[in-house]
Amino acid sequence: MPGKLSPRRYTVIRVLIVDDEEQLVEAFKKKLSREGFTVSVASTARDALSLVKKQTFDVCVLDIRLPDMDGVELLESIKKSEPALEIIMLTGHASVDTAIQSMKLGAYDYLSKPCKLTELSNVIQKAYEKKALRERNVVLQEQLQRVEAHDSFIGASEPMNEVKRLIRLVAPSDVPVLVLGETGTGKELVARAIHNQSPRSASQFVAVNSSTLQESILESELFGYKKGAFTGAQTDKIGLLELADKGTFFIDEIGDMGVAIQAKFLRTLETGIFRRLGDTRESKVDVRFIFATNKSLEAEVKEKRFRKDLFFRLNTFIVTLPALRERKDDIPLLADYFLGKFARGGAKKTLSREAMDLLGDYRWPGNVRELANVMERAVLLTAARGTILSEDLPQSMVEGRLMEREVDTRELSSEDELTLHHIEQEHIERVLTLARGNKSKAARLLGISRRKLYLKTQEK
Repeated sequence: MPGKLSPRRYTVIRVLIVDDEEQLVEAFKKKLSREGFTVSVASTARDALSLVKKQTFDVCVLDIRLPDMDGVELLESIKKSEPALEIIMLTGHASVDTAIQSMKLGAYDYLSKPCKLTELSNVIQKAYEKKALRERNVVLQEQLQRVEAHDSFIGASEPMNEVKRLIRLVAPSDVPVLVLGETGTGKELVARAIHNQSPRSASQFVAVNSSTLQESILESELFGYKKGAFTGAQTDKIGLLELADKGTFFIDEIGDMGVAIQAKFLRTLETGIFRRLGDTRESKVDVRFIFATNKSLEAEVKEKRFRKDLFFRLNTFIVTLPALRERKDDIPLLADYFLGKFARGGAKKTLSREAMDLLGDYRWPGNVRELANVMERAVLLTAARGTILSEDLPQSMVEGRLMEREVDTRELSSEDELTLHHIEQEHIERVLTLARGNKSKAARLLGISRRKLYLKTQEK
């Protein structure tokens, strides 16, 4: 049917036919090859076992009667070495008992000879889809282990409204998107928002972080590998690219991807074509790519750590996320959201005015991720208490606030008050005020002993 997308358009299905009837096998092979399958043939069980050891197959069409071994016995042997291989049994002597026995041993389906070529093609396709789904589920479980719970895309400030506008603009298309921003600003949330608002939202969203994997491991994760490709590759592994087929693939910290992988990946980005490690055959995927980095890719290109051609391809559409210190109007919204998220049993948590002021004054080097951690810590510390006070917040925040405050020279009445001694006394007084007169706590904040603090307060 014109315009209809078939799964075989992007993935070549590898089929092994084991049957000693030459004319029938030739008809099978001609039909299946014409439909895009890659077909290998064996006329004996011995040849079939040899091929299974040397090559990777998705589906095996196996005759019950072979000249050197019973087909059911061969089924058992193949399943022991290649349990993921789907097997379709064929027989000219239909037997319910044999069918049941084959299915119990792991056969996908059972067809009687003579079977229609179209019927065989359809059953092979369904068997492959079962195998692919099983492989996808395995990789998806790996994905779920690395992906943390993702929070709502929260923010009503002007910078965040602009980000939301860009997401709505680019989501319906398939152009690559580059998300820029500091660590902890929510780059993966942007990627997920684009995916969720796109026509691909019903398909997989797959994510990988280039900075957390060694180059060799990243390559095998991206492209997958064939059994025997390297030491330890005992089975075929589907790559993240195949898992993301028809969906969205998000690569975080693309600036940390090695130059060698960049060259291979550029071809996939432009054509959708890639090759599993150790495989001689190419595969094709239909994927929408989103990338993120906290680095200056222009600087990386100048230093020859990032390919210029890949940079130009990524630079099609850019979404820049503001740091949390650049969107302080959103801090109350985010803080309230995280308090509700981490409070147990529906308990209501609120921030005191002083604590909220402290959140607003802090520069948040870790951005939204740091704010979430601070709120989670505060919820645990306050237990049954409903109001979170400034002392429930990390000491480093109080210290950072003190260091960033400048002396307001407008309040000084003479040049004498600009001496270091006077500034020091003013600073000590502020710390004591924040510590609510607690000299031990004030001494810790100042980084001095309690005795030294006492002596400082006695100086004139």
